[in-house]
Amino acid sequence: MKHADIQKLHDAGLITDEQRQKIIGHFQLKEDSGGNFLAIVSLIGAVLIAAGIVLLIAAHWNEIPRGVKIASGLLLMLGFHAGGWWLSTLRSSPATEDGREVQGKYRKTGEALHLIGSGLFLANIALLGQIYNIVSRPPNAFLLWWLGIAALPWLLRSKAQHVLLLLAFGIWFGLEVNERTGWIYCGNDERQLLLYSLLGLVYLGAGWLLRRGAFADFAPPTEKLGLFAFLVFFFPLTWKDAFGWRSGEINGWIFPALGLVALVPLAVGIKNLRRLTAQWRWTWFAALFGMMLFMATVWFGLWRTDFDGGQRHLLYWAGSWTYLIAIIALFVFCLLQIQVGLQERSEFLVNLGVIFIALDIVAAYFSLFGSMARTGVMFLLSGIFLIVFGVYLEKKRRKLMKQIKTPTTGVTL
Repeated sequence: MKHADIQKLHDAGLITDEQRQKIIGHFQLKEDSGGNFLAIVSLIGAVLIAAGIVLLIAAHWNEIPRGVKIASGLLLMLGFHAGGWWLSTLRSSPATEDGREVQGKYRKTGEALHLIGSGLFLANIALLGQIYNIVSRPPNAFLLWWLGIAALPWLLRSKAQHVLLLLAFGIWFGLEVNERTGWIYCGNDERQLLLYSLLGLVYLGAGWLLRRGAFADFAPPTEKLGLFAFLVFFFPLTWKDAFGWRSGEINGWIFPALGLVALVPLAVGIKNLRRLTAQWRWTWFAALFGMMLFMATVWFGLWRTDFDGGQRHLLYWAGSWTYLIAIIALFVFCLLQIQVGLQERSEFLVNLGVIFIALDIVAAYFSLFGSMARTGVMFLLSGIFLIVFGVYLEKKRRKLMKQIKTPTTGVTL
């Protein structure tokens, strides 16, 4: 709900001037005044300042003493955080109509400075490692970075810092999976994509749990990032030549362990989807659980079924028809996601579902390549189909968007 929305209702004669004032005062709505533009300009300006300082230091790097390098890095980091704190707590003047002062007049600009300060913390870690030639595992640096900024989202109540925290953990997880000395090493094996998809479900379940807590504002970005990551890393399963199962160094216990970690918040948090009926909550949870089970069959190589002299072949994904099952599973899942999006009144869920249905169709299309004549016929037929289906999808999407944008109560993603 925005100030402009209330003004439109007033202009249409649906509410009186007194009602308009009460609604604006109750929800503390502020008139749009280019805050987003200011935040973008401030972020770009802060990045340019930081980049300029870094380039100036780099130009005289060898001549700068170690202590000055470290002190400069720390001062830059603390300076950006201090500036962000000052702007976020700055009070506007004069007071509002009901006599209250508005705190955080430049909150978005302050968040931008805090983000740069958090990024400079990682830069300082790299700086110390370079100065003192600290030989360490790269994942450790990102784990230290994640631990160092872990408290900031909750202290600052910043959604941007929260998203950065989720991304930092994801980067560490990806590096740890590919670190040969790591305890979750799955490098050189395409199945590590399944772990990233599961991590997306962990984020999705965490977002559901956050819906009912004091940090409910963190729920939408957490859910969006989680579902997006889940679909992005599941999508390669629909490719004909995506998987080869060529690594014998994969730790088989990682997938079920991470799957259990994902399953718990999903099972507990599904009840917080209050706009869904009980039947649809069970359906949505069953859809996610079914996708997890399918990924488990891929992880454990249950589709490698032929033997030669008692030895099992390490078949490529294209050696079976399993990718077609993945195509069908993703298509059905996205249809259910769109229906859930309609009930949740979430444009994000609907748009994301439509996008991945289109990508799923493209994957199915390319999997049917064969001889020149067969491919030519497929090009002709599928080209016509894609154009017609694309027009249908766009019309359907616009209709769904109109349904979602009708006035209603509650929070949308």
